[in-house]
Amino acid sequence: MKVSLQQLQNGNTQVDTLIVQSFECEHYLVNVLDRSGNRLIVCDDSGKPLSFRSQLDAKKPFKGLGITTTQLEHQSPYNEMIGITPSPVAAMNVPIANPDQDYS
Repeated sequence: MKVSLQQLQNGNTQVDTLIVQSFECEHYLVNVLDRSGNRLIVCDDSGKPLSFRSQLDAKKPFKGLGITTTQLEHQSPYNEMIGITPSPVAAMNVPIANPDQDYS
């Protein structure tokens, strides 16, 4: 499911958790968990997923939204890179500072 950044900033959708997904070390997408536990991808007004160049830039639009948990999520394509048949491997999740706790 999708949610626009504007809907979040207007308070139309209440969220507690911010998930910053890391791709290739410099591409970041953002997901949120709403109060019902649904995972939503954050998009612009035209429905295109928002993309950022750093985890810090990915968190800035969420300042002041009351995010209580933030995590960096990385899915490794290691098996594919070395020619082994891809297999489902759990993503690595690392807790990071919430947007309101950053000094940026």
